[in-house]
Amino acid sequence: MLDNVRSPLKNNPLNNCGEDDNKIFIGRQPILNRQQKTFGYELLFRSSTVQCANVTDNMKATANVMVNTLNNIGFSKLIGDKKGFINVDEQILSSGITDLLPSDTTVFELLETVKIDETVLELCRNAKKAGYQIALDDYIHGGPSEILDIASYIKIDVMATQREAITAICKELKKYPLELVAEKVETREDFEFCYNLGFHYFQGYFFAKPSIISAKSISPTQVVLLELSRLLAKEEEFFVIEKIFRQNPKLHIKLLQFINSAAFYTAQKITSIGQCIALLGYRNLQKWVTLLLFAGEGYDMKSTPLFERAVLRGRIMELLAAKFTRDTSATDTAFITGVFSLIDTLLQSPLEGILKEMNLSEEINNALLHRDGRLGTLITVIEDLEQKKYVTLEERLGSLNINIEELFRMESDAIIEYETMNSAA
Repeated sequence: MLDNVRSPLKNNPLNNCGEDDNKIFIGRQPILNRQQKTFGYELLFRSSTVQCANVTDNMKATANVMVNTLNNIGFSKLIGDKKGFINVDEQILSSGITDLLPSDTTVFELLETVKIDETVLELCRNAKKAGYQIALDDYIHGGPSEILDIASYIKIDVMATQREAITAICKELKKYPLELVAEKVETREDFEFCYNLGFHYFQGYFFAKPSIISAKSISPTQVVLLELSRLLAKEEEFFVIEKIFRQNPKLHIKLLQFINSAAFYTAQKITSIGQCIALLGYRNLQKWVTLLLFAGEGYDMKSTPLFERAVLRGRIMELLAAKFTRDTSATDTAFITGVFSLIDTLLQSPLEGILKEMNLSEEINNALLHRDGRLGTLITVIEDLEQKKYVTLEERLGSLNINIEELFRMESDAIIEYETMNSAA
């Protein structure tokens, strides 16, 4: 993430896991629990051919990715210590490939197109006996009851299902020992509706969208971090920066822990803020401080979905910017812009008001407020990627002279770097 942090997967083996010129890349979408902490991820298998960019229903692609993921990367480098949901059908379950995946973190998600017959039921029973869990995707009324005794999770598409039907399905499933997952939850209203029905987990980017009525109060920790970010942006004198850290012992300790973690190659133990600033530099320290805003009061970097989304947006924008400039200050600016594209969600306040208090450049402000300029285009690229708008995504990338395969590679690298950073923290 930061320039001094290890980036161990420059040559990502996922880049070569497809067949011929139609390569397969991995993305992921978080699944949150009722406390809105990350519980797991659905792995998204993307093709470099835009017409079939979302190939989660291509079981041959799934098999190829499974094998390459295990042989070249390792499952934990994609999901950390969370659950990993992978789309499967009868062919995959019977292939033996699934035995290569860790049973304690793998959930086989049975696609809605799979016909539930005795063969599939037996395959699912065997997978459950081996310690794997089964999820049913896009469940509707009238499914075979036998599979409900085997499955651990039921996923319901809240975008494609009427609310009355969702309520009826929930009532029907209460007699089974199942946990409900609401998928395609894109608004706060959808989340609250499903939460009140008793859903256990929620999948979608509702958490990355602000629900702004009026400005909420900013916590003391956020005030300090915002002030530090402002001072670092204008390269305030060293003693001013150091004083803020000394006045905030918890933040001081967190920085020393970070700089002395396995993420850095440091010959000696760093013991002072001065050494930290000398090693990181103002720009990298600003990146770190800005990201801490999204980690929450306890600086939780491992289960906070908004922190993860901020890191990934920033890192992918940084990698995109590096395609057309060698100016590190420009790539740093792209990183900061990507992170701050979620600041209104974090603070639940109007973006324009927040930016008036920040010491950000006009270029960044215009990108965040109006999606203007190259930075504004990069933000829309990330948003299209998150929303799987592959046609408009390819058009925007064309204007930047970047192909979709390069973007998918950057996304895969950013995910693995994020998990590496978390494991080192």
